Amino acid sequence: MKQLERRQRGISFIGLIFVLVVLAFVGLIGLRLFPFYMTSFKIDKAMTAVVEDPGMRDESVRSIVRSIVKRLDIDSVTFITEKNFNDYVVLSNNNGKIVIDVYYDEEAPLFANIFLRVEFEKHFEN
Repeated sequence: MKQLERRQRGISFIGLIFVLVVLAFVGLIGLRLFPFYMTSFKIDKAMTAVVEDPGMRDESVRSIVRSIVKRLDIDSVTFITEKNFNDYVVLSNNNGKIVIDVYYDEEAPLFANIFLRVEFEKHFEN
């Protein structure tokens, strides 16, 4: 019994190193993906605000686009502009029903030639 207790002293040094490497790798992935999801939340906030704003229902599509771009610019989302808006967003305003579909992807280097790529598809309507 005492001999068994001597061998069971917890995690070995190799085991500890392995756990730390796995945690560091997961942490690195989390740090690389965090900005993408922050941008996603900012886009959600801007699109939801436009869709839920009763004053926007009577506006033209061009006016809605300006409002969306302005809201995104305030939140530091600069890759969607008025010029390239249609590359990322499909917007329609039919008789006061605003429908917005957003499609975009983001990519970040993990290490060497390995990249993390995240695709976002979002749908908003009132």
